[in-house]
Amino acid sequence: MPIKVHNTLTGRTEEFRPEREPEVRMFVCGPTVYGPSHVGHAKTYTQFDFIARYLKASGYTVTYLQNVTDVDDKIIRRAREVGTRPEEIADLFEKQYLEDMAALGNTRVDVHARAHDHIDAIVDQIKRLIERGHAYRLDDGWYFDLASFPAYGKLSGRTDLRPEDSVSRIDDHATKRNPGDFALWKGRKDGEPFWETELGPGRPGWHIEDTAITETFFGPSYDLHGGAVDLVFPHHEAEVAQMEAASGIEPLARYWMHTGLLRVDGDKMSKSAGNFLTIRDALSRTDFRTLRYAFLSQHYRSSMELSDSTLEQARGARRRIENFARTIDPAHTDSPANAARATDTWKEMRERLDDDFDTPGALAVLFQYIREQNRTEEPAGPSALRLIENVDNLFGAFELTGAVQPDSAVEDLVKERDRMRAEKRFAEADAIRDRLTEQGITLEDSPDGTRWWRETL
Repeated sequence: MPIKVHNTLTGRTEEFRPEREPEVRMFVCGPTVYGPSHVGHAKTYTQFDFIARYLKASGYTVTYLQNVTDVDDKIIRRAREVGTRPEEIADLFEKQYLEDMAALGNTRVDVHARAHDHIDAIVDQIKRLIERGHAYRLDDGWYFDLASFPAYGKLSGRTDLRPEDSVSRIDDHATKRNPGDFALWKGRKDGEPFWETELGPGRPGWHIEDTAITETFFGPSYDLHGGAVDLVFPHHEAEVAQMEAASGIEPLARYWMHTGLLRVDGDKMSKSAGNFLTIRDALSRTDFRTLRYAFLSQHYRSSMELSDSTLEQARGARRRIENFARTIDPAHTDSPANAARATDTWKEMRERLDDDFDTPGALAVLFQYIREQNRTEEPAGPSALRLIENVDNLFGAFELTGAVQPDSAVEDLVKERDRMRAEKRFAEADAIRDRLTEQGITLEDSPDGTRWWRETL
């Protein structure tokens, strides 16, 4: 079954056909490194990490490129606020971002490309825009002329800013030809980084950085462009206009994929709104597998609320899969029925994932398999183990090493906890409960004693 993706450019779910099959050239907009990354970024990058994993597991050779915006107005402002140089701010938060991605298990990016390393490519692209009549100069730099590109708006279906859009970084200037014209090259200002170029001393605008980087690595047209949905307009629309106007080749990307937003109390989580939880704060409250599972249990195009309740549900679901894995006996010889059940489950999971990376649908199939397997008298064997390992290779959200304590050991711990409670050593008793909870053991205290059981579906 071919993979199908929902293409923002066409508004349809289409069969995925990369230009140089089986090679996939994939670009996802990376961070602007002016502060700590938040869990909204974690959602997007974890979901694209999954997409890269699944494409590779499906036989594609994937080159996953991500930019790092390290030259930007936001970085300059932050540097002024704390009294340091913009380069130091960018270096600090780029390092933190990469550490955060590793902590989340997001390891599939092949190249991180910094904007400041591609100034020559940026200048070259702007020069071509000037030569083709798509750019004009004002007293503070060079601007893209939207009137010169009639197809502007074909990705988003509009040309105007709305409240839900990301910060546009479209500079105001009284003599711009069109209100939406955006800066390609910003003239030198005191105290700001700049480069001496044929365009004059200055630095790049935001949008041009991405297209210069993708053209350097992939050429003027490539397979897949991703990012959060709030980047569709104006950022991704500007990318389309710049690259297609500069090269005369379309489309910039054959498939555009956008993740839904992470919301807090109904509002988009963002640094500018000040309602964000950093990735590091989130990982101090929960483990990375639970966070990954929370994101991947939702369809990538769906918006989601992240709360203590969401994380608790994700933790419980993840543990049910891990607890099932611990019941597997690799030495057991599977009956044909047992082996077929696991094989059919993996096939059905793949069918769900082939349909626009339907992770919640695939997980529902897995839980149904576990319920059915638990109802049989035959123990789960090697076929179940292969299934669970295949799932974890994609999701990266399960702890499959280490065995659950045997029943006798659990009984001993329960008795020890009862003794601690009787002696009013409640902190130690709670520590034992926490230890058992981590193994999927539920305790219930009553006047008749403590009852326990392993979590099941």
